[in-house]
Amino acid sequence: MQKNWHSITLTKVFSLVGSQPGGLFSERAVLRLNENGRNVLPPARPRSKIKLFFSQFNSPLMYILLIAVVISFFLKHSSDAIFIIVVLFINTSVGFYQENKANNSLAVLKKMVKIKARVLRDGNEKEIDSEDLVVGDVVILKTGDKVPADGRIVESKNLKINEAALTGEFGAVKKNSASKPAGDASLAERTNMVFMGTIVEDGEAKIVITDTGLGTEIGKIVSLLKETKERKTPLQKKILTLSKQTAFFILTIIFAIILIGFFTEKSFDDILMAALALAVSAIPEGLLPAITVILTLGMRRILKQKGLVRKLIATETLGSVTVICTDKTGTLTEGRMQVSNVLTSTRELLSSNFKAILDKNDSNGIESHILALKIASLVNEAFVENPDQELEKWVVRGRPTDRALLLAGMQAGLHKKDLEARYPVLDRINFESGAKYAAAYCKLNDKKNILYVLGAPEVIIGRCAYLDVDGKKKKLTSVELNKLLRKVDALTEKGLRVLACGYKEYPCSTKYKNLSELREKTILVGFIAIKDPLRADARESIEVTKKAGIRTVIITGDYGLTARAIASEIGLESEKGNILDGKEIDGLSDDDLKEKVKFVSIYARVSPGHKLRIVRALQDNDEVVAMVGDGVNDAPALKIADIGISLGSGTDVAKEAADLVLLDDNFKTIVKAIEQGRVIFANIRKVFAYLVADDFSELFMFLAAMACGLPLPLLPAQILWINLVEDGLPDIALTTEQETEGVMDEKPRDPEEPILNKDLGRWMFSVFIITGFAAFLSFLFFWDFFGDVAKARSMVFVLMCLDSLTFAFSVRSFKRSVFRKDIFSNRYLTGGVIFSFLLLLGAVYLPPLQKLLATQSLNLTEWLMILVAVLLEVILISISKKLVFIRKN
Repeated sequence: MQKNWHSITLTKVFSLVGSQPGGLFSERAVLRLNENGRNVLPPARPRSKIKLFFSQFNSPLMYILLIAVVISFFLKHSSDAIFIIVVLFINTSVGFYQENKANNSLAVLKKMVKIKARVLRDGNEKEIDSEDLVVGDVVILKTGDKVPADGRIVESKNLKINEAALTGEFGAVKKNSASKPAGDASLAERTNMVFMGTIVEDGEAKIVITDTGLGTEIGKIVSLLKETKERKTPLQKKILTLSKQTAFFILTIIFAIILIGFFTEKSFDDILMAALALAVSAIPEGLLPAITVILTLGMRRILKQKGLVRKLIATETLGSVTVICTDKTGTLTEGRMQVSNVLTSTRELLSSNFKAILDKNDSNGIESHILALKIASLVNEAFVENPDQELEKWVVRGRPTDRALLLAGMQAGLHKKDLEARYPVLDRINFESGAKYAAAYCKLNDKKNILYVLGAPEVIIGRCAYLDVDGKKKKLTSVELNKLLRKVDALTEKGLRVLACGYKEYPCSTKYKNLSELREKTILVGFIAIKDPLRADARESIEVTKKAGIRTVIITGDYGLTARAIASEIGLESEKGNILDGKEIDGLSDDDLKEKVKFVSIYARVSPGHKLRIVRALQDNDEVVAMVGDGVNDAPALKIADIGISLGSGTDVAKEAADLVLLDDNFKTIVKAIEQGRVIFANIRKVFAYLVADDFSELFMFLAAMACGLPLPLLPAQILWINLVEDGLPDIALTTEQETEGVMDEKPRDPEEPILNKDLGRWMFSVFIITGFAAFLSFLFFWDFFGDVAKARSMVFVLMCLDSLTFAFSVRSFKRSVFRKDIFSNRYLTGGVIFSFLLLLGAVYLPPLQKLLATQSLNLTEWLMILVAVLLEVILISISKKLVFIRKN
């Protein structure tokens, strides 16, 4: 296929790709898609499962295990060596299972991020998945879009493309259809082309697709685009450090045990093997894989709540959020905007009355109202994909405000396509949150053109000199203006969004550099009020955040009165002192703003630059900020926020910058994501407590036994079997805990707070003492009572296994007692414990395992003695938990 698309005429380009300026027909597009495949780049080759399996051996624990195997064979402890190899294989398999599961989940989540494309097919604009694009498709690009494939520019306006993804240069490149680069021009010099993966920073364009998938420029260097390996999050790094510190502490105790054994003249071989087994058992090797699984499962749960987490780090930060900065449209409201009122100099009409008047074919006295809706239809980026179908089946694309205005015009008989045919659009300014207005410059007749403007009332009125009174131009006096503004204020106090519209005629010969120059002395037509119903669950969600110690602030481009009405309805502070508008922010220094943000709950008439300052000021007050945005200009604020949140209906640029994408645009989804963030951190603490606290009891028992000159309370093989029972299935099952009760009644966690905080440390120490003393005293009692050290070891072996299994239920909740009705509600944990208990029974009663582990069968009386000891431990651990956690809460 032709590759020098930039150096041939546009006519030839269309001829070669078999298309036309109006785009392809759907049938031909489907045929091409079937012939040439989807517009995708091959994914980076995943890490092979064999490499992943063998990577599990690359850890200090595995080195200790391998050393233990070598020493065991050297000391001719063949059975111990074989058993250590079994333990090594099982630990490796568990780690492999957890990491593979996490990798698979992350891969699925990454596929959820889809890029949409606005394409011309069958003569209509449609929005399709960019993967379905084919050569010859005509695509419309807007500011904030990600270019979906390589293409030649057909027409453009102020187009600037950031090609850093392709060339590495971060400055935006000006593009246009008129340029004629040489045939040997470099990629950077091909200014009449756009390339897949680059970003539209400004302007708009219509392009014809010349290459898709591997045929694109970025497809040629796809090997360079393999995503880097997911970096460890700060929490994972902390855990890794904590695990190493724990391992060092354990190895220090192990060394002490060896020294004590040496000076008490115990068998050095036995002491060394026992010490190695203790090291293997006590080091929490399963902690880091378990945390990766917890974070990944959290991402999947958030996805079920309609939130797509794009970065693993976000799952751990969500639980620490103290302030949510959100717009009201779509998040707190339903995003189903409807035109409710049209206000002109002559009268105010409700949309329902307006339609009734039109149905009677009586437009007398409402010319200005019709003109207002005409302007709203032409100065509009929304479109209907299937206008030929019935109204109920229409698929309308675009921003919520544009969709509402488009539908209002169509209901009044003003179809955008017909209007554009009658008044061809020569130039336009699309709406941006910074400028707060949009404009369309249309051909009125052979002698005149006309400029239509629509936007924020203060922006439009500031350039108006006249007033339209049902088709007649009248001087706009301060009396008339104040009268209209009072009505506007009345509408905004009801929570309605109000837009002003106007026009001005110009001779066709008028010259201008920028369309904004023509806005002087325009004619004000009137105001269009738009209602957006509050979400039914908005007030409830705000109440949840209040209980959770999270402050919600509204940051909006709307009037303060509109935002105040919404805030009052959902239960936010809405007094005058709690409101700050953009002009007031401009007049504040950074230090003054830092003080203001401590109590302001509504920011009105703000620009993207204001959002950036607000986020920084909140962060300077040590707040953890979640920022919601949807536009290209919101990207800086999203990036600087602790959690950037993009609306699913937002621009590609906003989604790229965000940590979390709201697939349903709902504020409730943010609350649910924060709840899951808190659950995630709680689960990490549970797994840490489970893997570390109970292990220390074995160390305590050994230290006490050695110090008292007693025989080894457990043999190496028995210690390793306990490790299998504890660090196997129950460990994995604890990662699935989903305790949400009361989690949003707590204050946000300090992001600097360690996993092992004071309360958890105190409780783990109490568990260490309780289980350690219980094990040591039980060994003394059983040895004295039965006079058989093998029997005593067998019973302590069973006791330690049951300790681990029952302790798994104790750590299910730090806030509730183990003695409750729903203690077995985690079916994964219950199943894991049952399976582990069956393994324990096999170790006690199956002859091959009895020989391997040096255990003896136990009778009913001996089981009852063990169960009494276990029950006492459970009771004491529950009491200590109540003293440390529950009473405090």
